[in-house]
Amino acid sequence: MLANSNGPSAHIIELHPQLAGRVLRRNTKNRNVRAATVEDYVRDIQANTWPLNGEAIKVDVQGNVLDGQHRLHAVVKANEPVTTFIVGGLPPETQATMDSGLRRTTADALSLADEPNATTVAAILRKVWTWQQGDRKFTRRISPTTAESKALLAKHPEIRRSAEIALRTRAAFPHIPQSALGTAHFLFNAIDPSQCAWFFQRLGDGVELSSGHPILALRARVTSERAKEGQILWARHLAYLVSAWNAVREDRPLTRLVVHPEAPVPNPK
Repeated sequence: MLANSNGPSAHIIELHPQLAGRVLRRNTKNRNVRAATVEDYVRDIQANTWPLNGEAIKVDVQGNVLDGQHRLHAVVKANEPVTTFIVGGLPPETQATMDSGLRRTTADALSLADEPNATTVAAILRKVWTWQQGDRKFTRRISPTTAESKALLAKHPEIRRSAEIALRTRAAFPHIPQSALGTAHFLFNAIDPSQCAWFFQRLGDGVELSSGHPILALRARVTSERAKEGQILWARHLAYLVSAWNAVREDRPLTRLVVHPEAPVPNPK
């Protein structure tokens, strides 16, 4: 089935780990394997969120793998079968035209599903997922798959509200990324919704705040740092937000907001 000298043919098969392993023996002319991509696919396979979507494993007339090596490696690593298309009998030179399109992002998938604020929601989902994985420095090169992002949104639909607040706050105070604002809102709202609402209102407008208030210190810090450095690391934005929130919660004055650049983001209280 895999090697076909009579021209291309397509089949739907149950791809078991043993077969995937055998096919990979003929994976001799391909790109370097991206371990993070394999891990993404493994998680989706093990979560049973790997649909038959028309994407195919492609092999040439000799049975050499032209496209689909990451899916094959994922099936082997997950040790679970998947149902997939497989196309055999392709001329070897067709490999040059494969994977030349732009990959759909989570934001694309949400937009196609008519999700309001799809780009902002997708960015917040990615950061919240990373937070839930325990990465408090946001330095690991791993991100949720589209299926994992959709599952997180289904579990926490309030992230949509966090995206709305992030967009509104960003419009009033444009010095903190929307994804940092939305992630912080999601975390703070789970602790105290009323105080969270007040915190973001004051972060946006800066009114009714006396000298030494943590929100004033936060606004001053990110404004001056952006003016001086141009860019602030994403994790530092979240660390500033959490540090100011914790000071508000503790009713602790804060004239100057300082966060160690190598320290992980603190837990909100």
